[in-house]
Amino acid sequence: MDQTEMIAVLRRTPHYGKLSETLIGDLASLCTPISVKAGERIFNEGEIAGAFYVVVQGRVRVFRIGPDGREQILHNLREGFSFAEAALLELGVYPASAIAEEDVNLLRVDGPGFLRIFRENDRLAAAMVSSVSGWLLRMVERVEELSVVSAGARLAHYLIRIPSSTEGGRMVVDLPMSKKDLAAYLSITPETLSRLLRRWVVRGVIEMDRRHLVVLDDNVLMAIADREVQA
Repeated sequence: MDQTEMIAVLRRTPHYGKLSETLIGDLASLCTPISVKAGERIFNEGEIAGAFYVVVQGRVRVFRIGPDGREQILHNLREGFSFAEAALLELGVYPASAIAEEDVNLLRVDGPGFLRIFRENDRLAAAMVSSVSGWLLRMVERVEELSVVSAGARLAHYLIRIPSSTEGGRMVVDLPMSKKDLAAYLSITPETLSRLLRRWVVRGVIEMDRRHLVVLDDNVLMAIADREVQA
C-alpha cells in the first residue's frame, strides 16, 4: 500500500477525513500497513500503547476479561473505524485487548510520531477530541444498555442499529459475528439469545437462516427496542 492509498483510507474515517492535504499526508507518513490472521491478537490489555489502528478491511473485536473469567465484548469494528486513540493519548497502556475476527488489514499509526504532530496542530487535536468523544458516547450507551435494558430490548436495539439492506421493502441484516459472540456482546447467555430469536420467528417478527435475518415486522422490533412491547 503506497502513500496515496493510505491517505484514501484515512479519508474514509469519520474523524480524519476532513484534515488538510498537508496534515493528512503527515499522518499517512506515520502509518504502516499490517495484516493479522483471524484469531490473532493485535494487542493485549495492559500492554504499553505504542500506536493506534485503522481498519482497512475485515473485522476486529475489542474485549476485556472480567473477574469471573468471562469475556465482555466492548466493540466490533469494521472498515473505516479507528481504535485505541484514548490509550495512546491518556492511559499509556491498552485498557482492553483486540483480536482479528477474520483476516484483517490495518494501518498501524506510530504513537510517538503522532503525539508530536498532535501537540503542534490544533486541527489534528480537534479531530482526536472528536474521535475520543465518540468512543465515550458509545461506551455510555453500552453501560446504559447493559445496566437497565432487558435482553430482548438490547437485541432489538442492536439489530436496528447495525448496517442493513432492503429487500422487497423489508430490512435485511447479516449478523457480523457468531451467535456466541453476539450473546457475549449483549451480555446474555447463548441460550437466552437463541430463545429470543426462536420466539420472534414464531411471532412473525423475523425470518432467520443462520446469520441472515429478515425483519418481517419492523414496528414490533422498534417497539421492543423502545421497551414498549415485551420481547
